[in-house]
Amino acid sequence: MSHLRQIKRTTRGLLAQLGGSPDEVAETLAAAGVHGIPRDNRSCAVALYLSALMGADPQIRSVTVGQCSLVMNLMTPAGCRPAGRLWVQLPKAVREFVAEFDACGYPEVVRAPSVPTSGPDRPAARVAATPHPATGQGVRPGAGTLGRWP
Repeated sequence: MSHLRQIKRTTRGLLAQLGGSPDEVAETLAAAGVHGIPRDNRSCAVALYLSALMGADPQIRSVTVGQCSLVMNLMTPAGCRPAGRLWVQLPKAVREFVAEFDACGYPEVVRAPSVPTSGPDRPAARVAATPHPATGQGVRPGAGTLGRWP
């Protein structure tokens, strides 16, 4: 059996093991500690799960999950150039999970949003000036945010 067929067979087996219903898929992913981002093909829970399990294969560059199938972007064995894409159809339970996950229906596997360090609601963090040890003056002009003194 060719290596590509083996990758496809392994991927289908991993998808089938997720469960027979969308709720079972969510439980399996939650038990594995997977938390993804809804409506993000590369960071959805299923893509992260498969990337973690299949990522050791040097031919697999990335995994993206759509509504009905997933795509593995492949590299040549030497890793020098793309080798194409491998498409795998999602089982019905996984398709239904993806649709519900994208609608934020499974909060137990949704990654908590990160808190922005700056933005319209929060002022940018300011770097405190480091006083010169001898003079007590602020940051030397042109020293950037490091506040280094000669």
